Order: sequence, then C-alpha cells, then structure tokens
Amino acid sequence: MTMPARTLSIPVDDGAIRAWFVEPIIQPDTPLPAVILLPEIYNINSWIREVAERYAALGYVALVPDLFWRQEPGVDLEYNPQDQQRGRALSAGLDRTLAVQDLAATAAWLRSRHGAGAVASVGFCLGGELAYLGAAQGVLDAAVAYYPTRMGDHGGAGKTIDVPTLVHIGHLDFRTPPELVDGLRKDLAGKPHAEVHVYAEADHGFGRFGHPPFHPASAALAEQRTHALLGRLVNGTLTSGDIAVHQRSTGEPA
Repeated sequence: MTMPARTLSIPVDDGAIRAWFVEPIIQPDTPLPAVILLPEIYNINSWIREVAERYAALGYVALVPDLFWRQEPGVDLEYNPQDQQRGRALSAGLDRTLAVQDLAATAAWLRSRHGAGAVASVGFCLGGELAYLGAAQGVLDAAVAYYPTRMGDHGGAGKTIDVPTLVHIGHLDFRTPPELVDGLRKDLAGKPHAEVHVYAEADHGFGRFGHPPFHPASAALAEQRTHALLGRLVNGTLTSGDIAVHQRSTGEPA
C-alpha cells in the first residue's frame, strides 16, 4: 500500500527545513504520536523513506527532516563507499546545537500544523545521536535511538532526560564499546521509562533491512520494543505497563 507522501518545507528563523512527510491512511482507535524519523548519514534516501511509509502504514504521521540543509541542501546519499565518505564528512561538520534546534522546530510544526498530541523521534546512526540529544534537551515527548554515534561526546547528557527513551545498540559496534554503554546506563539509572538494550549478535546498522549488516532477529526485537513504547504514548503521557519487551531471544547481555 502506498501512503500519501510529499516533500515540504518547515520554516525556521534562518531558512526552511526540507522534509519528507507521510500521512497515514488508517486512523487507529487510540491516537498515536507523530514520529520524526532522523536518518543516518545518508540523509533522506530511499531506505528512510520506506521506513516512513512503514510507520504511516501503522497509523503514525511520519516525517523525515533533511539533516544537512544548511551545509548541502537536498543531498540524499546511497549505500556506496563514495557516498559513505561524503555522509561522514557532512556529519562531522554538522552543528549539533543547531540540529537539535531544528528538531525542536520540527516537533513544534507537527504540533501546530497537524495537531499532534505527542511527538516522538526515532533516529538511526547520526539520527540516533540527535534523537538522544533531543530527549536530553526536552524537545520531544519520547525518543528511540538506534546505534547512536559519537556518544562519547555527550557524557552526562542522559542525566537530564525526563521523557521515555530507548537506546538500541549492537554489541559488535565498535562505536559504542562496553564502557561507553555502562556510562549510558549510569546516566539513565533511576529513570523508570529509559532503557539501554544491547543486542549480542548485532553490529552498527543492524536495523537497516535490505542492506548489510542487517540482523533480522535483533531488528525485530528492537522494533517490537520501539512500538511497545510509541503505542502507549498518548497525548504526551505514557499509559500503564512496561516500555520494553523483556526477552532474550537475541542473546542480549544482562
């Protein structure tokens, strides 16, 4: 099923953010949050557009913002070595402070223009990093960070998180070694709706269906946990129940 999708612009003080916007066809019985999907270093490519359509098919309003609109507007990259290096360079030059401000503006636009009672973000790679920072700075109602990058630069950020947050990390991902994961868990300790999950057989990018290093079992469990959280975020408030599905089918370390 093809979802109604279009490119639009979100006005901000110093310009406009290009975004890919997908509206759901179905209307669930319980209103779901709008979801800002923050992409990998490859920006708004065909993969993240398909992710947006999958979310819309479940009843979410889904939006993917251009992370690099200030640096190189309209650049969308594919999975090849040349584009990977280009994406890494753009990521290295990205102003994280401005990126989180853009995330706040995008969330505000969804609330004002589309009546979203709650706005969550699900981010991958660079997008996972930004989703985590958005939660830490209070611009989201919930955040899910898949294999976030550069987390060593943000030690202590999690201590300010007061919204439901999930972090999905592949145990084989050299970017998030065990000591860094321990630090994330310490930052989130005592927060009843924030959890870090490590997937024993998974590497960076394990949720990228259709492309290596996709790990189906880990991706399925992470997705299940993600929707268990998002499906209970009603008007910015969690309904009762645990946010995570506690099972060890992927051999997740304790």
